[in-house]
This record gives sequence, structure tokens and C-alpha cells, in this order.
Amino acid sequence: MSHMTAELSDGTEIDGVHEVVEGSNGVHLKREVDGEIRRAAYIPYPQLTYVYQNR
Repeated sequence: MSHMTAELSDGTEIDGVHEVVEGSNGVHLKREVDGEIRRAAYIPYPQLTYVYQNR
């Protein structure tokens, strides 16, 4: 499974993202925790710069 990295408007990067789910005001970032894919963060759209696929 490929991973993604999200970059926030303040320059913070969140790596190891497995899934991005769009909400009404932002995105839910999901990561693997204890062998399960779980929601790790909710990022409001104004704070999200972009999400890119790691190679």
C-alpha cells in the first residue's frame, strides 16, 4: 500500500497517511495504528496546503 504526505499551511508535514477522506470543512487523514487504519487527524481546508503520493 502506498503512503501519502500532507503538508499544512504552517509547513508541518504529516507522513504515513494511508487514506484521505473529504469532509464538509476539511479532510480526515487516516494512518495505520496497531494494524488497523484509523483516523489520525482532521485538517480544516484553510490549513491544508496539499497532499501528495510518496514514491
